[in-house]
Amino acid sequence: MRHGLAFALGCLRNPRHIGAIAPASRALARAIASEVSRTETGGVLIEVGAGTGAITRELAASSAALDRFVVIERDPDFARMLRRAFPLAEVLNHCASLVDSIPIDVRQPVTLVSSLPLLSMPREEARRCEHAMLALIGRQPGSRLIQYTYAAPHLRPFHGIPPGWHWRRSASVWANLPPATVWALERVPSLTFLGVH
Repeated sequence: MRHGLAFALGCLRNPRHIGAIAPASRALARAIASEVSRTETGGVLIEVGAGTGAITRELAASSAALDRFVVIERDPDFARMLRRAFPLAEVLNHCASLVDSIPIDVRQPVTLVSSLPLLSMPREEARRCEHAMLALIGRQPGSRLIQYTYAAPHLRPFHGIPPGWHWRRSASVWANLPPATVWALERVPSLTFLGVH
């Protein structure tokens, strides 16, 4: 009950930064956690735009094999709630556009999970976040970005990705309000034809 109330209050405080009409469903959270689990043991897991923690809960349950779990949330009330709920996570109260400033060993791969409502955010703000996420995964070998959207399932989360990267549709989740598509942005395997994105 408190989870839904916190979501509703967040919508009232800043509706353009809440991309859905309800918190992410358990089915969506599990689909994202399943995609995260494809990562080999070790590395850093970062979630940006965690909100009330609907997805964070599933990620925390599967983060034991990782070296570090970082959660970024710009809403101070949500961030305080996340610190209480997930004491083992590093919860940072700042904008996702600063994600590339997190100090990480250059040898550690990053799995970056974005719950940012990129399609409903102000365009310039969304672009800053996209650039920061791309900068982070681009500098850490073996890294990738997982992003879900509520748009038509064939529409990629955003364009302008660097050469050598491509979006892969990971899952369609109908048991969510609204239905969602989970995407993974990864480097193109060396044997893949580079002209396909």
